[in-house]
Amino acid sequence: MKKLGSFLIILLLGLSFVQAETVDYYKEEFTLKVKVLQNGDAQITVMTSILGPKDKIQEEIASILNQTNMSEEEAIAKFEKEQLDNYIASLANAGIRTKNQTFKLVSIKEDNFTVVFTAYAEKFAKYYSYDDYWEIVVDPTRGYGTMPVPDTGLPQKIELHNLFIIELPEGAELVEYPQPYTKEFGQSKFYVRSKVEGNKIIVSSDIYLEENLSPDGFRALFGDYNAFYIHYTAPYKGEETYQPVKTEQYIKAEISKDGTTNLLVRETYLEPKEQIELMKLQINLLGAENVTNMILQNYLQGMAAQGITVEDANASILGLDKEGPLTIEANYVLKNFTKLVNGTYEYSFDPTLLSPSQLGYRAQNEINQSLRIEFILPPEAEIVEVPENISKEVKGNRYTLLTKIEGNKILITANVFVRYGAPFEDIQSLLGNVTRAYIKYRLPSEENKINLTTPQIAGIAGAAVLIGIALFMLKKR
Repeated sequence: MKKLGSFLIILLLGLSFVQAETVDYYKEEFTLKVKVLQNGDAQITVMTSILGPKDKIQEEIASILNQTNMSEEEAIAKFEKEQLDNYIASLANAGIRTKNQTFKLVSIKEDNFTVVFTAYAEKFAKYYSYDDYWEIVVDPTRGYGTMPVPDTGLPQKIELHNLFIIELPEGAELVEYPQPYTKEFGQSKFYVRSKVEGNKIIVSSDIYLEENLSPDGFRALFGDYNAFYIHYTAPYKGEETYQPVKTEQYIKAEISKDGTTNLLVRETYLEPKEQIELMKLQINLLGAENVTNMILQNYLQGMAAQGITVEDANASILGLDKEGPLTIEANYVLKNFTKLVNGTYEYSFDPTLLSPSQLGYRAQNEINQSLRIEFILPPEAEIVEVPENISKEVKGNRYTLLTKIEGNKILITANVFVRYGAPFEDIQSLLGNVTRAYIKYRLPSEENKINLTTPQIAGIAGAAVLIGIALFMLKKR
Protein backbone atom coordinates (compact mmCIF):
# COMPACT_ATOMS: atom_id res chain seq x y z
CA MET A 1 0.00 0.00 0.00
CA LYS A 2 1.35 3.41 -0.92
CA LYS A 3 -0.88 5.92 0.82
CA LEU A 4 2.01 8.02 2.12
CA GLY A 5 1.72 11.45 3.65
CA SER A 6 5.37 11.89 2.83
CA PHE A 7 6.72 15.24 3.93
CA LEU A 8 9.09 14.95 0.99
CA ILE A 9 6.27 15.78 -1.39
CA ILE A 10 5.58 18.94 0.57
CA LEU A 11 9.21 19.99 0.55
CA LEU A 12 9.74 19.32 -3.11
CA LEU A 13 6.87 21.27 -4.58
CA GLY A 14 7.42 24.58 -2.84
CA LEU A 15 8.75 26.48 -5.85
CA SER A 16 6.17 27.88 -8.22
CA PHE A 17 7.95 27.16 -11.48
CA VAL A 18 8.42 23.49 -10.58
CA GLN A 19 4.73 23.01 -11.27
CA ALA A 20 4.55 25.09 -14.43
CA GLU A 21 1.84 23.81 -16.79
CA THR A 22 4.03 23.71 -19.87
CA VAL A 23 7.77 23.16 -19.61
CA ASP A 24 9.89 21.71 -22.41
CA TYR A 25 12.35 19.93 -20.17
CA TYR A 26 12.52 19.93 -16.40
CA LYS A 27 15.66 18.68 -14.68
CA GLU A 28 16.34 18.50 -10.95
CA GLU A 29 18.78 17.12 -8.41
CA PHE A 30 17.57 16.43 -4.91
CA THR A 31 19.37 15.37 -1.74
CA LEU A 32 17.91 14.52 1.65
CA LYS A 33 20.26 13.99 4.59
CA VAL A 34 18.85 12.72 7.86
CA LYS A 35 20.61 12.15 11.17
CA VAL A 36 18.23 10.20 13.41
CA LEU A 37 18.45 10.49 17.19
CA GLN A 38 17.61 7.75 19.69
CA ASN A 39 14.19 9.25 20.46
CA GLY A 40 13.22 9.25 16.76
CA ASP A 41 13.74 12.97 16.24
CA ALA A 42 16.08 13.93 13.43
CA GLN A 43 18.13 16.73 12.00
CA ILE A 44 17.23 17.00 8.33
CA THR A 45 18.79 18.84 5.42
CA VAL A 46 17.06 19.05 2.05
CA MET A 47 18.85 20.48 -0.99
CA THR A 48 16.96 20.95 -4.24
CA SER A 49 18.71 22.11 -7.41
CA ILE A 50 16.68 23.07 -10.47
CA LEU A 51 18.92 22.69 -13.53
CA GLY A 52 16.47 23.42 -16.29
CA PRO A 53 14.74 24.77 -18.25
CA LYS A 54 16.76 27.97 -18.29
CA ASP A 55 13.92 30.24 -19.35
CA LYS A 56 11.75 29.16 -16.43
CA ILE A 57 14.63 29.59 -14.00
CA GLN A 58 15.21 33.08 -15.38
CA GLU A 59 11.52 33.90 -14.95
CA GLU A 60 11.63 32.72 -11.34
CA ILE A 61 14.78 34.71 -10.62
CA ALA A 62 13.17 37.80 -12.11
CA SER A 63 10.02 37.35 -10.03
CA ILE A 64 12.16 37.09 -6.89
CA LEU A 65 14.44 40.03 -7.55
CA ASN A 66 12.04 42.49 -9.17
CA GLN A 67 10.61 43.87 -5.94
CA THR A 68 9.67 47.53 -5.66
CA ASN A 69 11.92 49.56 -3.37
CA MET A 70 14.05 46.55 -2.43
CA SER A 71 17.70 45.75 -2.95
CA GLU A 72 18.67 42.34 -4.32
CA GLU A 73 19.64 41.18 -0.82
CA GLU A 74 16.31 42.33 0.61
CA ALA A 75 14.38 40.65 -2.21
CA ILE A 76 16.17 37.35 -1.63
CA ALA A 77 15.55 37.61 2.11
CA LYS A 78 11.85 38.19 1.42
CA PHE A 79 11.70 35.12 -0.83
CA GLU A 80 13.49 32.97 1.77
CA LYS A 81 11.15 34.11 4.53
CA GLU A 82 8.05 33.38 2.44
CA GLN A 83 9.32 29.93 1.46
CA LEU A 84 10.29 29.09 5.02
CA ASP A 85 6.84 30.07 6.29
CA ASN A 86 5.22 27.95 3.57
CA TYR A 87 7.30 24.92 4.47
CA ILE A 88 6.61 25.24 8.19
CA ALA A 89 2.86 25.59 7.61
CA SER A 90 2.73 22.71 5.13
CA LEU A 91 4.67 20.40 7.43
CA ALA A 92 2.49 21.37 10.40
CA ASN A 93 -0.64 20.61 8.37
CA ALA A 94 0.84 17.19 7.58
CA GLY A 95 1.34 16.54 11.31
CA ILE A 96 5.11 17.05 11.24
CA ARG A 97 6.44 19.36 13.93
CA THR A 98 9.74 21.08 13.27
CA LYS A 99 11.88 23.71 14.94
CA ASN A 100 15.13 25.60 14.28
CA GLN A 101 14.21 25.76 10.59
CA THR A 102 16.21 27.58 7.95
CA PHE A 103 15.68 28.17 4.25
CA LYS A 104 18.46 29.52 2.06
CA LEU A 105 18.73 30.35 -1.63
CA VAL A 106 22.32 29.27 -2.28
CA SER A 107 22.51 29.48 -6.08
CA ILE A 108 20.63 31.82 -8.37
CA LYS A 109 22.20 31.04 -11.74
CA GLU A 110 20.16 30.53 -14.89
CA ASP A 111 21.26 26.87 -15.06
CA ASN A 112 21.36 26.16 -11.32
CA PHE A 113 18.69 27.38 -8.95
CA THR A 114 19.43 25.74 -5.59
CA VAL A 115 17.65 26.03 -2.24
CA VAL A 116 18.49 24.36 1.08
CA PHE A 117 16.04 23.69 3.89
CA THR A 118 17.16 22.49 7.32
CA ALA A 119 15.12 21.65 10.40
CA TYR A 120 14.92 19.63 13.55
CA ALA A 121 12.01 17.25 12.88
CA GLU A 122 10.24 15.65 15.79
CA LYS A 123 9.29 11.95 15.54
CA PHE A 124 10.85 11.59 12.12
CA ALA A 125 11.31 7.90 12.91
CA LYS A 126 8.23 6.32 14.44
CA TYR A 127 8.27 3.44 16.88
CA TYR A 128 5.66 0.69 16.57
CA SER A 129 5.30 -1.69 19.49
CA TYR A 130 3.16 -3.79 17.14
CA ASP A 131 6.34 -4.98 15.39
CA ASP A 132 8.84 -3.70 17.97
CA TYR A 133 10.76 -1.72 15.40
CA TRP A 134 11.31 1.85 14.26
CA GLU A 135 10.20 3.04 10.83
CA ILE A 136 11.35 5.83 8.52
CA VAL A 137 9.44 6.64 5.34
CA VAL A 138 11.53 7.29 2.22
CA ASP A 139 9.93 7.89 -1.17
CA PRO A 140 12.28 7.21 -4.11
CA THR A 141 9.35 7.91 -6.46
CA ARG A 142 9.36 11.53 -5.26
CA GLY A 143 5.57 11.44 -5.07
CA TYR A 144 5.06 10.39 -8.68
CA GLY A 145 4.07 6.92 -7.50
CA THR A 146 0.91 8.22 -5.81
CA MET A 147 0.05 11.53 -7.47
CA PRO A 148 -3.07 11.78 -9.66
CA VAL A 149 -2.13 11.98 -13.33
CA PRO A 150 -4.42 13.53 -15.98
CA ASP A 151 -5.42 11.38 -18.93
CA THR A 152 -3.14 13.40 -21.17
CA GLY A 153 -0.18 12.95 -18.80
CA LEU A 154 2.19 15.71 -17.75
CA PRO A 155 3.04 18.21 -20.50
CA GLN A 156 6.79 18.19 -19.96
CA LYS A 157 9.75 15.88 -20.08
CA ILE A 158 11.13 15.34 -16.57
CA GLU A 159 14.49 14.16 -15.28
CA LEU A 160 15.04 13.73 -11.53
CA HIS A 161 18.14 12.53 -9.72
CA ASN A 162 17.54 11.83 -6.03
CA LEU A 163 19.79 10.92 -3.12
CA PHE A 164 18.66 9.91 0.38
CA ILE A 165 21.27 9.55 3.12
CA ILE A 166 19.83 8.24 6.39
CA GLU A 167 22.13 7.96 9.40
CA LEU A 168 20.70 5.71 12.11
CA PRO A 169 21.35 6.32 15.82
CA GLU A 170 23.98 4.44 17.77
CA GLY A 171 22.91 0.93 18.74
CA ALA A 172 20.38 0.59 15.91
CA GLU A 173 20.21 -2.65 13.95
CA LEU A 174 18.96 -2.37 10.38
CA VAL A 175 16.07 -4.70 9.48
CA GLU A 176 14.84 -3.52 6.10
CA TYR A 177 15.58 -0.80 3.55
CA PRO A 178 14.72 -0.07 -0.11
CA GLN A 179 16.32 -2.56 -2.46
CA PRO A 180 17.52 -2.04 -6.07
CA TYR A 181 14.68 -1.69 -8.54
CA THR A 182 14.48 -1.12 -12.29
CA LYS A 183 11.42 -0.36 -14.41
CA GLU A 184 11.07 1.04 -17.92
CA PHE A 185 8.13 2.04 -20.07
CA GLY A 186 8.92 3.32 -23.56
CA GLN A 187 11.47 6.09 -23.09
CA SER A 188 10.54 6.53 -19.41
CA LYS A 189 12.62 4.92 -16.65
CA PHE A 190 12.63 4.49 -12.88
CA TYR A 191 15.75 3.19 -11.17
CA VAL A 192 16.47 2.69 -7.47
CA ARG A 193 19.90 1.81 -6.06
CA SER A 194 20.87 1.36 -2.42
CA LYS A 195 23.74 0.43 -0.14
CA VAL A 196 24.69 0.42 3.53
CA GLU A 197 27.84 2.01 4.89
CA GLY A 198 28.14 1.50 8.63
CA ASN A 199 25.03 3.04 10.19
CA LYS A 200 24.17 4.96 7.01
CA ILE A 201 21.63 3.83 4.42
CA ILE A 202 22.19 5.46 1.05
CA VAL A 203 19.36 5.25 -1.46
CA SER A 204 19.44 6.88 -4.88
CA SER A 205 16.77 7.00 -7.55
CA ASP A 206 16.68 8.27 -11.11
CA ILE A 207 13.42 9.14 -12.82
CA TYR A 208 13.05 9.90 -16.51
CA LEU A 209 9.52 10.74 -17.67
CA GLU A 210 8.78 11.33 -21.32
CA GLU A 211 6.44 14.14 -22.31
CA ASN A 212 2.70 13.35 -21.99
CA LEU A 213 3.36 10.01 -20.33
CA SER A 214 -0.03 8.34 -19.92
CA PRO A 215 -1.50 7.19 -16.58
CA ASP A 216 -0.83 3.62 -17.77
CA GLY A 217 2.81 4.58 -18.15
CA PHE A 218 2.94 5.93 -14.61
CA ARG A 219 1.34 2.74 -13.30
CA ALA A 220 3.83 0.63 -15.26
CA LEU A 221 6.75 2.54 -13.73
CA PHE A 222 5.56 2.95 -10.16
CA GLY A 223 2.53 0.70 -9.66
CA ASP A 224 4.46 -2.30 -8.31
CA TYR A 225 6.90 -0.32 -6.19
CA ASN A 226 6.34 -0.52 -2.44
CA ALA A 227 9.80 -0.22 -0.83
CA PHE A 228 9.15 3.05 0.98
CA TYR A 229 10.43 2.06 4.40
CA ILE A 230 13.55 1.77 6.48
CA HIS A 231 13.00 -0.44 9.51
CA TYR A 232 15.40 -0.85 12.37
CA THR A 233 15.41 -2.22 15.90
CA ALA A 234 17.13 -0.66 18.89
CA PRO A 235 17.68 -1.45 22.58
CA TYR A 236 15.43 1.51 23.45
CA LYS A 237 11.70 1.87 22.83
CA GLY A 238 9.93 4.90 21.47
CA GLU A 239 6.90 6.81 22.64
CA GLU A 240 3.78 6.02 20.65
CA THR A 241 1.42 8.93 20.15
CA TYR A 242 -1.90 8.19 18.52
CA GLN A 243 -5.59 8.78 19.00
CA PRO A 244 -8.15 6.00 19.42
CA VAL A 245 -11.07 6.04 17.01
CA LYS A 246 -14.32 4.69 18.40
CA THR A 247 -17.71 4.74 16.67
CA GLU A 248 -21.01 2.97 17.17
CA GLN A 249 -23.68 2.51 14.53
CA TYR A 250 -27.25 1.38 15.12
CA ILE A 251 -29.72 0.49 12.36
CA LYS A 252 -33.31 -0.46 13.01
CA ALA A 253 -35.51 -1.55 10.11
CA GLU A 254 -39.13 -2.43 10.90
CA ILE A 255 -41.03 -3.85 7.94
CA SER A 256 -44.83 -3.72 7.99
CA LYS A 257 -47.25 -6.01 6.15
CA ASP A 258 -48.18 -3.21 3.75
CA GLY A 259 -44.58 -2.92 2.58
CA THR A 260 -43.76 0.22 4.54
CA THR A 261 -40.38 0.28 6.27
CA ASN A 262 -39.62 2.45 9.27
CA LEU A 263 -35.87 2.95 9.22
CA LEU A 264 -33.74 4.44 11.97
CA VAL A 265 -30.03 5.10 11.42
CA ARG A 266 -27.99 6.34 14.37
CA GLU A 267 -24.25 7.07 14.21
CA THR A 268 -22.37 7.88 17.42
CA TYR A 269 -18.80 9.15 17.50
CA LEU A 270 -17.06 8.58 20.83
CA GLU A 271 -13.36 9.18 20.11
CA PRO A 272 -11.05 10.95 19.36
CA LYS A 273 -12.51 13.49 21.75
CA GLU A 274 -10.55 16.52 20.47
CA GLN A 275 -11.52 15.85 16.86
CA ILE A 276 -15.16 15.36 17.82
CA GLU A 277 -15.22 18.69 19.67
CA LEU A 278 -13.70 20.32 16.58
CA MET A 279 -16.38 18.77 14.40
CA LYS A 280 -19.08 20.09 16.75
CA LEU A 281 -17.58 23.56 16.42
CA GLN A 282 -17.61 23.28 12.64
CA ILE A 283 -21.23 22.10 12.63
CA ASN A 284 -22.27 24.98 14.89
CA LEU A 285 -20.46 27.45 12.63
CA LEU A 286 -22.21 26.05 9.56
CA GLY A 287 -25.48 25.85 11.43
CA ALA A 288 -26.93 22.62 12.77
CA GLU A 289 -30.04 23.02 10.63
CA ASN A 290 -27.97 23.47 7.47
CA VAL A 291 -25.89 20.35 8.22
CA THR A 292 -29.02 18.37 9.09
CA ASN A 293 -30.59 19.35 5.76
CA MET A 294 -27.42 18.33 3.97
CA ILE A 295 -27.53 14.91 5.63
CA LEU A 296 -31.15 14.43 4.61
CA GLN A 297 -30.53 15.58 1.05
CA ASN A 298 -27.64 13.17 0.65
CA TYR A 299 -29.78 10.30 1.86
CA LEU A 300 -32.82 11.27 -0.18
CA GLN A 301 -30.86 11.64 -3.40
CA GLY A 302 -29.25 8.24 -2.90
CA MET A 303 -32.55 6.56 -2.10
CA ALA A 304 -34.34 8.16 -5.04
CA ALA A 305 -31.59 6.96 -7.38
CA GLN A 306 -32.23 3.42 -6.12
CA GLY A 307 -35.98 3.53 -6.62
CA ILE A 308 -36.88 3.93 -2.96
CA THR A 309 -39.88 6.10 -2.20
CA VAL A 310 -39.41 8.30 0.88
CA GLU A 311 -42.75 9.15 2.47
CA ASP A 312 -41.28 10.93 5.47
CA ALA A 313 -37.81 11.82 6.75
CA ASN A 314 -36.19 13.74 9.55
CA ALA A 315 -32.73 13.98 11.07
CA SER A 316 -31.13 15.46 14.15
CA ILE A 317 -27.65 16.04 15.55
CA LEU A 318 -27.27 15.34 19.25
CA GLY A 319 -24.55 16.39 21.67
CA LEU A 320 -23.64 19.71 20.07
CA ASP A 321 -24.18 21.73 23.25
CA LYS A 322 -22.04 19.66 25.61
CA GLU A 323 -18.81 17.70 25.76
CA GLY A 324 -18.96 14.03 24.94
CA PRO A 325 -20.16 11.90 22.03
CA LEU A 326 -21.59 13.33 18.83
CA THR A 327 -24.65 11.52 17.48
CA ILE A 328 -26.33 11.82 14.10
CA GLU A 329 -29.79 10.27 13.92
CA ALA A 330 -32.06 9.93 10.91
CA ASN A 331 -35.58 8.46 10.65
CA TYR A 332 -37.35 7.48 7.44
CA VAL A 333 -40.65 6.04 6.34
CA LEU A 334 -39.95 4.18 3.10
CA LYS A 335 -41.69 2.28 0.35
CA ASN A 336 -39.89 -0.14 -1.98
CA PHE A 337 -37.08 -0.58 0.48
CA THR A 338 -36.65 -4.31 -0.11
CA LYS A 339 -36.92 -6.53 -3.16
CA LEU A 340 -38.32 -9.96 -3.87
CA VAL A 341 -35.67 -12.23 -5.45
CA ASN A 342 -36.84 -15.67 -6.65
CA GLY A 343 -39.59 -15.85 -4.04
CA THR A 344 -37.35 -14.73 -1.19
CA TYR A 345 -36.93 -11.27 0.30
CA GLU A 346 -33.36 -10.17 0.86
CA TYR A 347 -31.44 -7.65 2.92
CA SER A 348 -27.68 -7.57 2.46
CA PHE A 349 -24.91 -5.50 4.01
CA ASP A 350 -21.15 -5.33 4.35
CA PRO A 351 -20.46 -6.63 7.87
CA THR A 352 -16.75 -5.78 8.01
CA LEU A 353 -17.35 -2.13 9.10
CA LEU A 354 -13.93 -1.24 7.74
CA SER A 355 -12.19 -1.57 4.40
CA PRO A 356 -8.48 -2.33 4.83
CA SER A 357 -7.71 0.10 2.01
CA GLN A 358 -9.12 2.96 4.14
CA LEU A 359 -6.09 2.73 6.40
CA GLY A 360 -3.37 2.81 3.78
CA TYR A 361 -0.25 0.78 4.46
CA ARG A 362 -0.57 0.85 8.28
CA ALA A 363 -3.17 1.85 10.88
CA GLN A 364 -2.23 5.20 12.38
CA ASN A 365 -4.96 4.96 15.02
CA GLU A 366 -6.37 2.35 17.34
CA ILE A 367 -9.77 1.62 15.83
CA ASN A 368 -12.84 0.28 17.58
CA GLN A 369 -16.01 0.28 15.47
CA SER A 370 -19.31 -1.39 16.32
CA LEU A 371 -22.49 -2.08 14.40
CA ARG A 372 -25.86 -3.18 15.77
CA ILE A 373 -28.75 -4.08 13.48
CA GLU A 374 -32.30 -4.73 14.62
CA PHE A 375 -34.34 -6.16 11.78
CA ILE A 376 -38.03 -6.66 12.56
CA LEU A 377 -40.06 -8.75 10.11
CA PRO A 378 -43.82 -9.09 9.77
CA PRO A 379 -45.09 -11.72 12.27
CA GLU A 380 -45.96 -14.20 9.53
CA ALA A 381 -42.50 -14.08 7.91
CA GLU A 382 -40.43 -17.26 7.64
CA ILE A 383 -36.72 -16.63 8.23
CA VAL A 384 -34.62 -18.42 5.57
CA GLU A 385 -31.07 -17.17 6.18
CA VAL A 386 -29.18 -14.99 8.64
CA PRO A 387 -25.46 -14.14 8.88
CA GLU A 388 -23.29 -16.81 10.47
CA ASN A 389 -21.44 -16.06 13.69
CA ILE A 390 -17.78 -15.10 13.23
CA SER A 391 -14.95 -14.68 15.71
CA LYS A 392 -11.46 -14.04 14.40
CA GLU A 393 -8.18 -12.66 15.75
CA VAL A 394 -4.91 -11.76 14.00
CA LYS A 395 -2.08 -10.50 16.22
CA GLY A 396 -4.44 -8.83 18.64
CA ASN A 397 -6.69 -7.39 15.92
CA ARG A 398 -10.20 -8.77 16.42
CA TYR A 399 -13.42 -9.14 14.46
CA THR A 400 -16.69 -10.59 15.71
CA LEU A 401 -20.19 -10.97 14.34
CA LEU A 402 -23.05 -12.45 16.37
CA THR A 403 -26.61 -13.15 15.20
CA LYS A 404 -29.62 -13.82 17.46
CA ILE A 405 -33.21 -14.58 16.51
CA GLU A 406 -36.03 -13.63 18.86
CA GLY A 407 -39.34 -14.49 17.24
CA ASN A 408 -39.67 -12.26 14.20
CA LYS A 409 -36.76 -10.08 15.31
CA ILE A 410 -33.21 -10.58 14.04
CA LEU A 411 -30.43 -8.97 16.08
CA ILE A 412 -26.94 -8.62 14.65
CA THR A 413 -23.92 -7.17 16.42
CA ALA A 414 -20.50 -6.76 14.86
CA ASN A 415 -17.26 -5.23 16.09
CA VAL A 416 -13.84 -4.65 14.60
CA PHE A 417 -10.81 -3.71 16.69
CA VAL A 418 -7.54 -2.77 14.99
CA ARG A 419 -4.34 -2.11 16.88
CA TYR A 420 -2.25 0.98 16.26
CA GLY A 421 0.47 0.13 13.77
CA ALA A 422 -1.28 -2.90 12.27
CA PRO A 423 -0.08 -3.26 8.64
CA PHE A 424 -2.42 -3.65 5.71
CA GLU A 425 -1.56 -7.32 5.34
CA ASP A 426 -2.76 -8.18 8.86
CA ILE A 427 -5.97 -6.19 8.50
CA GLN A 428 -6.59 -7.87 5.16
CA SER A 429 -6.01 -11.24 6.81
CA LEU A 430 -8.55 -10.31 9.48
CA LEU A 431 -11.28 -9.01 7.19
CA GLY A 432 -10.41 -10.11 3.66
CA ASN A 433 -12.42 -13.33 3.78
CA VAL A 434 -15.50 -11.85 5.45
CA THR A 435 -18.17 -11.95 2.77
CA ARG A 436 -21.35 -9.95 2.31
CA ALA A 437 -23.99 -10.88 4.89
CA TYR A 438 -27.62 -11.67 4.06
CA ILE A 439 -30.95 -11.73 5.81
CA LYS A 440 -33.46 -13.72 3.76
CA TYR A 441 -37.10 -14.45 4.54
CA ARG A 442 -40.35 -15.51 2.90
CA LEU A 443 -43.91 -14.32 3.29
CA PRO A 444 -46.94 -16.60 2.85
CA SER A 445 -48.18 -14.56 -0.12
CA GLU A 446 -46.78 -12.02 -2.54
CA GLU A 447 -49.42 -9.38 -1.78
CA ASN A 448 -46.89 -7.15 -0.11
CA LYS A 449 -44.00 -7.16 -2.49
CA ILE A 450 -41.07 -5.16 -1.25
CA ASN A 451 -38.13 -3.84 -3.19
CA LEU A 452 -34.47 -4.35 -2.18
CA THR A 453 -31.18 -4.05 -3.98
CA THR A 454 -27.73 -4.75 -2.64
CA PRO A 455 -26.38 -1.24 -3.34
CA GLN A 456 -29.16 0.28 -1.20
CA ILE A 457 -27.89 -1.40 1.93
CA ALA A 458 -24.38 -0.18 1.32
CA GLY A 459 -25.81 3.33 1.46
CA ILE A 460 -27.63 2.67 4.72
CA ALA A 461 -24.76 1.03 6.56
CA GLY A 462 -22.38 3.73 5.41
CA ALA A 463 -23.95 6.67 7.19
CA ALA A 464 -20.60 7.80 8.54
CA VAL A 465 -19.35 9.10 5.22
CA LEU A 466 -22.27 11.42 4.55
CA ILE A 467 -20.74 14.48 6.20
CA GLY A 468 -17.17 13.23 6.21
CA ILE A 469 -16.84 12.77 9.96
CA ALA A 470 -15.25 9.36 9.76
CA LEU A 471 -12.64 10.47 7.26
CA PHE A 472 -10.75 12.80 9.56
CA MET A 473 -10.47 10.07 12.20
CA LEU A 474 -8.84 7.41 10.05
CA LYS A 475 -5.63 9.31 9.45
CA LYS A 476 -3.22 8.01 6.85
CA ARG A 477 0.47 8.51 6.94
